[in-house]
Amino acid sequence: MDFKKYLAEFIGTFLLCFVGCGGAILNSNVPASGPLIFFFLIIGLASGFGGVSGAHLNPSVSLAFLLNGQMKIKEFFPYIISQFLGALAGFFTLYNILLSTKGGVGDLACNTYGNLSPLMALFIEMFITAFFVYVILTNCAHPNGPFIIAGTLGAVAFFSGSLTGGSMNPVRSLAPALIMRGKYLQEVWVYIFGPLSGSVCSVLLYKYFNCKKEEGKTEKAEELVELENVQK
Repeated sequence: MDFKKYLAEFIGTFLLCFVGCGGAILNSNVPASGPLIFFFLIIGLASGFGGVSGAHLNPSVSLAFLLNGQMKIKEFFPYIISQFLGALAGFFTLYNILLSTKGGVGDLACNTYGNLSPLMALFIEMFITAFFVYVILTNCAHPNGPFIIAGTLGAVAFFSGSLTGGSMNPVRSLAPALIMRGKYLQEVWVYIFGPLSGSVCSVLLYKYFNCKKEEGKTEKAEELVELENVQK
């Protein structure tokens, strides 16, 4: 068991929630501060922890890697536990710091869908997660992967921020809801099932669009081998 991976997931998710959500709360009066903070933060987290654990920092991402055969089941559950504990520690620390500020705790960046129906909010979270995780699957090994993934997250956050909060991450929503409770805890099921179902959709998209490419590469490689054998 490689504890370095799980520690990286814990620390990375802690920073995602503590710095990312904390920065968004403290700069809520600055237009587009949330998407920009997460854009730069994701670049740093992906670059810093990508080589250790893959920098999933999100059960939706880990589920996609599991379903896509890029992660073993024995790693999956420790990843989820590490991510949840990291998110809980991040929001608990943020909560105690915000208690001493002028603005107070507020809603602790809890996700809520306002006047939207639960089904509409569920669809939005599923849709944006499917797109975001699909981009991760197709670019996780790309040299510029952190920038591509961060840019996608920023764009999706601009779109969904005023609708559902643009969570795409079950532990990022569950952790503050457990602390604040009330309506946030009642609505959190949307932010668990929406992203997870979106993760499943992303794998289906990846297999549909990318498996044909892999098959084409394999066929070409086999043809080259056969040609070399004939020439010999």
